[in-house]
Amino acid sequence: MRFVTMAAVAALLASPALADPVAREQAKADFHQAQADAAQAQMQKDDAQDQAATARAEAGNAQAQANASQADASALQQQADAAKADANSAQAKADASQAQADTSLAQADQARADRNAAIDRAEAARDAVHNN
Repeated sequence: MRFVTMAAVAALLASPALADPVAREQAKADFHQAQADAAQAQMQKDDAQDQAATARAEAGNAQAQANASQADASALQQQADAAKADANSAQAKADASQAQADTSLAQADQARADRNAAIDRAEAARDAVHNN
């Protein structure tokens, strides 16, 4: 942009129409304004590039934090899965123990019934012996 502006000003200065001192001063003022505008545009460009670099760095940091959080979440999920597996195993053992307890209770009930039946037979036999 600077070269185009400078070329345009040089072409205007070379023309006979600019022989007038007022026109010449206006051309100089326009040239200096163009230079100031170009400098301003360059500073804005530099600022924009700096902001972009900062944004890229912040995005990289945010991505690193997201990756760390994801790794933490994965580790926690693995711990939760292991705890669930342990809980399932403990539940299976508890179910087996409950089944054994139910079986033992049924056997105890049967043994009590058998004992009561044996007592009843013994009493009947004793009564039969006493009655004869």
